[in-house]
Amino acid sequence: MTAALHTLWPNWTKTVGVMASRNILIRSQCRRCGALMRVDPADLVARYGAGWSLIDTQERCRMVACDGAAFYLAARTYGAPWHVLLEEAALRETLGDGPAPVTAQTLIASGIAE
Repeated sequence: MTAALHTLWPNWTKTVGVMASRNILIRSQCRRCGALMRVDPADLVARYGAGWSLIDTQERCRMVACDGAAFYLAARTYGAPWHVLLEEAALRETLGDGPAPVTAQTLIASGIAE
């Protein structure tokens, strides 16, 4: 029997309660449309409780007319690296197949949001 490999997650990524108390930055990114959205940790605590984890969690994309699933990313502060909160290999290995992240800057630069 082989032991499963598990990512060693920093303590600040383990629950939304810890993320909220430490002012961790959270984003979601849709696998279908690429929409990159800010996420409020206090909102997650109110909806799911302080002990809820974002690791391997996916939710419906919030972009109008998209039926994709969004995963979560977190960073300790502005300018710090973003951690993709996916541990399951099957979820991680498909990330390269998805669209590039889409932000308001992307839409403005392409002339779509004018």
